[in-house]
Amino acid sequence: MVFARNAFASGPGKARNIIAFTPTWRNVKVGKGRTGTKGPFKKKEVAMAKGSKKFFFPLIVVLSAVFVLPPLLQAQTITVKYSDHDPPGGMRTKFIKQVWLEEIVKQTGGKVKVQDFWGGALMSSKEIFKGIQDGVAQMGFFYPGHYPGQLVSYTIMKLFPRGPSKFENMAWLYHQMVKEVPEFAAEMKKANQMTLVYTAGLPGAFTSKKALTKLDDIKGQKWRAGDKWALKFLKNAGATPVSVPWGDVYMALQTGTIDGCFTNYDGLHMMKFDEVASNLLISKELWYAMPFVHNVNLTFWNGLPKDVQEGIQKASQIAEQKFAKVYEESFDKIMAAQKKAGFKVTVMSKADVLKWENKKELDAMQEEWIKEAEAAGLKTAPKVMEKMRLLVQQAIDKEK
Repeated sequence: MVFARNAFASGPGKARNIIAFTPTWRNVKVGKGRTGTKGPFKKKEVAMAKGSKKFFFPLIVVLSAVFVLPPLLQAQTITVKYSDHDPPGGMRTKFIKQVWLEEIVKQTGGKVKVQDFWGGALMSSKEIFKGIQDGVAQMGFFYPGHYPGQLVSYTIMKLFPRGPSKFENMAWLYHQMVKEVPEFAAEMKKANQMTLVYTAGLPGAFTSKKALTKLDDIKGQKWRAGDKWALKFLKNAGATPVSVPWGDVYMALQTGTIDGCFTNYDGLHMMKFDEVASNLLISKELWYAMPFVHNVNLTFWNGLPKDVQEGIQKASQIAEQKFAKVYEESFDKIMAAQKKAGFKVTVMSKADVLKWENKKELDAMQEEWIKEAEAAGLKTAPKVMEKMRLLVQQAIDKEK
């Protein structure tokens, strides 16, 4: 590098005033010394050379900060471990992988890299809640119904068998209940996590080995459901409720150990229950109620740069909006595939939907929930129930 005195002077007599030096200053000797170029310096010229040296090194530091450090910082990525106990390829899992996780990378400008684990490869459905809490995975999916002891407030969702049929209204409800019913957010915060994205299973559906065109057809039959409240609804409808592990349902249907199963529509199709129990009774009003939550560890979240947080939040909002279409299309696609396969699919009548809800028995069950929730430590259970009754009805009314 060369710095010049009078470098901007013009004319043939000015060129001889140029002083040349290198960053190592090996060509400059002070006092009586000489340069390695052409002859001795005058005292004035030596002083200027020293001043140039003092200027040069700070300049290098500044230039390095401006041109070298930013690319290095941009090159650093934040790796996020995401865990999901469901296998890839289902309605939700395919959407999360191809839409939400990819949108996070996009909206953060590549600052976030997601390392995703599926089918319980990192943690099972019963481990993921604590796994997110402890930071084993920074993000992950779980079903709140698997953790009734830690998430008491969420168990209330199963006490609303009839709800909105459109996902955008479900999402509105999920966000609104966190805002207006502080118990929901408090339970998540206590577990060092918060929800970034809500999705949902398709509505509850009945799949049976025997003819099934109306709700009364399940009377006297052995039916499986996944939680105690759904089993109570089956009992109220006249069926004999049976508990069978999820992984054993296909075989139980195939062998006739049970006559039918009530579960989310996409779940029964993904697990191929409809292959051995090809009579189906469905309704979009029988929403699955309990939200599917995709959470982030709060300690990790609070340590992220603000622009990265904003990028992830924007990606989450975009994903939820897109999921509404996926939800609707998936329901119609499954029904079309079942009909094409020769399965008998019947849409429930409005009368059957209300019969399944069974308002008289429902009121008693909701009171039972209040007592159980209070005993579990949720002392505000009556207020939670009162508020949720209003919010669920508001969500339903949005579709009128």
